[in-house]
Amino acid sequence: IAYRARLDTMSEAESTELAIREVYAAYYTEMGGEGAAPERQVRKPTPDGNVIQLQERPSAQSLSAHHSTTPSTRKMLRALLIFAAMVALIVVYRFVTY
Repeated sequence: IAYRARLDTMSEAESTELAIREVYAAYYTEMGGEGAAPERQVRKPTPDGNVIQLQERPSAQSLSAHHSTTPSTRKMLRALLIFAAMVALIVVYRFVTY
């Protein structure tokens, strides 16, 4: 609410910066900080601005060769083996308890 009220008297950038400082100070106090909150370190803008560098897409041939040994395949296989072991343990437990 104070942010919107401040927009009448200052620019949006100034009002946003002040709101960020207030939230930072409140968070610092809430997390047990004593005294005034230290100055926060503002990230320096990159020389390129906000440009995202795109990487080249891998070729289809390298994707198919890499696909058979991906870590996600191994993780799925590991999960399947754990699931099968759990089912086997449940079956053995039921067999022993009856």
